[in-house]
Amino acid sequence: MIWAIGPDDERAQLSAYSEQLGLTYPVLYDPEGLEAHSQYVIDGTTTNSVFPQDWIIGVDGTVRYISTAYEPSHMIAVLEEELAKIP
Repeated sequence: MIWAIGPDDERAQLSAYSEQLGLTYPVLYDPEGLEAHSQYVIDGTTTNSVFPQDWIIGVDGTVRYISTAYEPSHMIAVLEEELAKIP
């Protein structure tokens, strides 16, 4: 499953932006920017960045990948590993 989380924008801005980009996956609204981050704490810290982040949550619910850089080959490798775990 793929979704985006918009923490700092107004809901209307978020909707307009996702329509402009032609996103076909859900864009979740997290007005404080805290709810989603608080669900995935890594070694006692969370990742806060002004840049967009890519996160991959594994089939077991753990964080498998976080990056602020666009690394499609690395993301694909992690996704393939996770998909291989699904019976």
